[in-house]
Amino acid sequence: MTVAATWITATGCSFLLDFDECSLDEDCGDPAVSCVANRCVIAESEQITVSGELTSDQIWTSDSTYVLEGLVYVLPPATLTIEPGTRILGQNNSALVVTPGASLEARGRPDEPIVFTSARPEGERRAGDWGGVALLGEAPTNEDGSELEGLNDPTYASFGGDNPDTSCGVLQYVRIEFAGFALKRDEELNGLTLAGCGAQTIVEFVQVHFGLDDGVEVFGGNVELNHIVITRAQDDSLDWDRGWTGRAQFLAIQQDEGGDNGIEADNWETDNDASPRSSPTLYNVTLIGSGADSGGQRAITFKQGTAGSINNSLILGHPQEAIDVAGEVTVAQLEADALRVRNTMFFDIGSTGTHYFPTQDDETELEPDDGRDDDGGFDEALHFQQSRYSNTFGQDPRIPDPYNLVAPGWVPQADATVPGIAPPPGFDEGADYLGAFEPGADTLWTDGWTAYPEN
Repeated sequence: MTVAATWITATGCSFLLDFDECSLDEDCGDPAVSCVANRCVIAESEQITVSGELTSDQIWTSDSTYVLEGLVYVLPPATLTIEPGTRILGQNNSALVVTPGASLEARGRPDEPIVFTSARPEGERRAGDWGGVALLGEAPTNEDGSELEGLNDPTYASFGGDNPDTSCGVLQYVRIEFAGFALKRDEELNGLTLAGCGAQTIVEFVQVHFGLDDGVEVFGGNVELNHIVITRAQDDSLDWDRGWTGRAQFLAIQQDEGGDNGIEADNWETDNDASPRSSPTLYNVTLIGSGADSGGQRAITFKQGTAGSINNSLILGHPQEAIDVAGEVTVAQLEADALRVRNTMFFDIGSTGTHYFPTQDDETELEPDDGRDDDGGFDEALHFQQSRYSNTFGQDPRIPDPYNLVAPGWVPQADATVPGIAPPPGFDEGADYLGAFEPGADTLWTDGWTAYPEN
């Protein structure tokens, strides 16, 4: 077996699991797990440090802990398989990068998620401790010679191609925590990067928590996202550009005061009309801001010529405004009905609670450095409040605890009265309600595998 990585093995380590607090060993639910100081601990686990290149198939098992040292590249034709319950720890300046033609198969389970987190001890972890996970594929983008920013070796940075059905692998029941760091100014890694990933890629039941840059960024391709949680991203929670044409359903996004946009939607900065144009279709999104009285945080910024559609969604708690549109090419997409927000509820936005869109005074008083771009005098309020979009403003979605960062309550109460529309084929057509969670639901798709640690 040829592996260019460096492997360092040490036994006798222990690490804490994401179980509830315990009183007895039996509370931990596994004979291999002991209750120590009221926490469930696996003792005598093997720790394996990984660095460099993985050039042949690997299986990472749950009875070991894997420590990423530097940028770790999975090269074709290798497949990295990660078992349910495995923990991967990222050291400073580390990341896992799966290059085109290679694959990551990370299939966790609700009771045994795969967890990528900081190598720092619990209580000392923070956003940006390590780089994150990046999957690079061969699906179309709208830029020739696309390269992923944030990598210090251009040999591995290229992505994109002409195969929309390609797969970058599988992420199921996976958490990515405390990731996202800047290698250079304006060249950051995100918690999860999907670059040129095609329709056969599976990304579902994934949480990205407390990243220093974007939570999830999608560069081109047509990968689909399902059942995604993005919490406390310190820049944008979901960012798309370079021609993403995929679908997404059941997205729960919660920001703290450090975050920027809930969604930043772009086509391409260099050529706003580049083809294929970014045009994803989203259903059942819950977008929750910090709930602060002031700040520059928006739910959505549409810019750089993006198209797309956001439907059956809830937007609340953003201190600046809900939607800002930037650039005349983006305005043209709205006027052509290629960019839409419909069947969506807006509540508790801005300092007044009803500042849903920027006014013309807002547009002229703030400089581009404050997040404004010329939209040619486009009136967001007049556009998005048209009756044909069936959007609702000022009605309480009756979410019990939306701004709680450690034990959030995102499910609308059962008597929430505004219905959505039935999503089209290819989506879960039964989700004819607003937001990522069915009103009044007792069992949630986030149960068991998500977590919201502060450090």
